Amino acid sequence: MWQRQVIDDALDQGHTILTADLNGDGNDEIIAGYRGKVRGVNIYYANGAKGERWINHPLDSGGIAASSCAVADLNVDGRPDIVCIGSATANLKWYENKGPKK
Repeated sequence: MWQRQVIDDALDQGHTILTADLNGDGNDEIIAGYRGKVRGVNIYYANGAKGERWINHPLDSGGIAASSCAVADLNVDGRPDIVCIGSATANLKWYENKGPKK
């Protein structure tokens, strides 16, 4: 049985969402981009064994109206990076993962 969990109800025009294990802990994080008057990209980390609570880490606050994002190891350093394209902001951003290698 599926159970709905609201993680964040404050995104202004949420437009892109994906998951990836960004920190190498074996659990996927949620990456969400939004493009309204308040715009940016957030990463949500599960806190607890079953993800009862989520920790919101703003990756970009106001610098991109994220229409779409993707995860890939762009510089082949063993860590997944995030790249997003902005609609109203007309930009493309690469968020290089500087965390520990897996």
